Amino acid sequence: MKRNWKNYWKRFFIAGAASLLLASGVNMGGVQVAQAKANPQIFDLEAHRGGRDARPENTLVSFAYAMELGVTTLEMDMQMTKDGHIVISHNPVLNPVLTKGPDGKYVEAGKYDIRTMSLNVVKRFDVGTMNSAGGDYYESHGKTQKSVPGAKIPTLEEVFELAKSYGNDKVYFNIETKSYADPADPAYHNNPDPEVFVNKVYEVVKKYGMQERVTLQSFDWRTLKAMRKLDPNITLVALSSEQPSWGPEGCSLKLGDQNPSPWLAGLNINDYHGDYVKAAKDTGADIVSPYWEELSPQLVKEAHELGMKVVPWTVNNQKDMSMLIDMGVDGLITDKPWILRDLLITKGIPVAKPTVNGKSPYHTGIDIVSAESKQLKKGGDAAH
Repeated sequence: MKRNWKNYWKRFFIAGAASLLLASGVNMGGVQVAQAKANPQIFDLEAHRGGRDARPENTLVSFAYAMELGVTTLEMDMQMTKDGHIVISHNPVLNPVLTKGPDGKYVEAGKYDIRTMSLNVVKRFDVGTMNSAGGDYYESHGKTQKSVPGAKIPTLEEVFELAKSYGNDKVYFNIETKSYADPADPAYHNNPDPEVFVNKVYEVVKKYGMQERVTLQSFDWRTLKAMRKLDPNITLVALSSEQPSWGPEGCSLKLGDQNPSPWLAGLNINDYHGDYVKAAKDTGADIVSPYWEELSPQLVKEAHELGMKVVPWTVNNQKDMSMLIDMGVDGLITDKPWILRDLLITKGIPVAKPTVNGKSPYHTGIDIVSAESKQLKKGGDAAH
């Protein structure tokens, strides 16, 4: 992947200025953050959507795969159905590259919005087989993905039940509120009220006693503030991006815009001279999670000085993983968790113990990617 060197050096100088402010004792104001409870003691290997380059994304099959591989954290996306259930899906509108209808055919683009559907209707769709005619998305993620026909969109409750059925009381859950803050974006139209959304999520988290194993992440920082009010100890992750071509939340920071970004819960990034680490701190976040190309060693240092962890998204190239680890990040989110796990082992960094449940209906093994793991061990560059 081509590095955005302009952003990289911009971050270098911004972070340098921020460090001077910190050293001088200047306080730009902000939220007093409580001690977060979810705190992995090892490098945080996060399987993005369960590891979408290995199994159908955001499914119980992918999360079972990730636990059997041995990851620290299951990363996933949440939507809220019309009848108030929290389901796991990146897209609010069912994706024709990923979804088949009850008729066995891939769905029409733009036709089915989860937020206007009941859970019973959502469960009628099959998300277990990626469409090989899916263009760039299939080329990027489908070639190593094992098809699992019949896989359904799970609820957050079912994910917690899965971990329980595996006897895994160590794995963390990095759960994202897919909330859309900008009225100019089409996805905003059916967006649930941020506080209602967060309340429904917290009901499930509290029901399963997962307060110490959940991190709540979002590009919509309004949902982070709402969760902080509900439970000051829930670990909060501020997602950010400057990539305008990547969907509604792709340019959440709105750098250069005179008016505050609707994504930042009332903060204006210009008041921070573009420094999203300091802005995230002031919104009450415990972890900053930028797109990996928008990170620099200076920003990692700044975050650590502010008592925050750094877990960038989504890096799939071994060389880039290695560079970021050497930069001092606290974890990585990846579509290829087997590559990152092998890399951590070669660097002598502790990894989570695999949890295998051969009797689980979601057990599929992990051998489909062994060839790429062997390539890495031989020194190959398993590039995305």
